[in-house]
Formats: sequence, structure tokens, C-alpha cells
Amino acid sequence: MTLDQLFEGFESPTELDFKVNFKKFLIDSKLEPKTAGLVALSCAETLDCDRLIRFSQAFASEHGAHEADLLEASDVAAVMGIANNYYRFRHFVSKEAYQKPAGFRMSLMGKPVTGKLNLELMALAVSIINGCENCVQGHEKSVLEHGGTEEMVHDTARLASTINGLAVLFRRKLR
Repeated sequence: MTLDQLFEGFESPTELDFKVNFKKFLIDSKLEPKTAGLVALSCAETLDCDRLIRFSQAFASEHGAHEADLLEASDVAAVMGIANNYYRFRHFVSKEAYQKPAGFRMSLMGKPVTGKLNLELMALAVSIINGCENCVQGHEKSVLEHGGTEEMVHDTARLASTINGLAVLFRRKLR
């Protein structure tokens, strides 16, 4: 699926703005194309947006992603679903009784097939969508510690935010 096919039928000013924004943050960013595709896939999986999932898989594959990379991008959405919800709970309640290790097993975070930087960028994007302040802060710090830049973080945030809104438009098109 090409970018033009993804946005087929988009005609309103808002829809066209999203097409421009998505292209800008996916292609004209500080992220490598493969990484941008994997980040987009993690976001699309988080939002359960089939059209974006299919596009992101194709885009990432065209730029060198293998099946294991695509699976990991999808798994990041699932794993961060656990972490983001739990750490938001702890943040919302703010009781000392809950400020202890979560105890979740998350092997994915230890030995990522896409590399630690890519994993952290995907986790950051999903955490932004899921609105987990602690996770966003932790993954932003980890991106920088693993060789990422603030520009990469910023472009990841803009891509995730655009995809979050774009998913609404795609759902509207399905009605």
C-alpha cells in the first residue's frame, strides 16, 4: 500500500492536513525510514487501526524490516499497554503502598531484535499515545542514553500524535 493509497478519499482540509503531517513526520524526519515505519506500526497497533497497520508493515518492510522486526513492533504495543496502564495507576493514586516493583515479566525490553534505540523509540511513541507521564519520561531518557537525539524524540512525538488523530479519521471513513 502506497502513501497515496493510504489516503485515498481524503478530501477535506483537515484530512489533507493529516496527509501532509503524516508524510512529513514519517518520511522527512530525523528517524530512519525503517525506524519510522516500526514506530508507526507500534502506534497503529496501539490504536487498533487496520489500515495504518497494513501501511506501516509495508512501509517498514520496504525499508528493510524483517518479520521479526514487525512482530516486535506489534509486541511493543502490547507490552506498553501493560506498563503504561500500571504506571499511570501508580501515578494517579500516589500512595506509598504501590510504589514498589511492578513484577511484570517483559523479556522484550531486555533483548530487542530491532536494537535498544528502536525499541525505546517505539515504546516512547506508544507511551505518548497512552498518556503515561512516567513512561514517556523514562523512555525519552533511554532514547538519549542509547544514542538517540532530542530531534528524534521530537519527531517520534509528532509522528505518534499525528497517528493518534489519524486513527480517528480512518475510523470515521469506515462508518
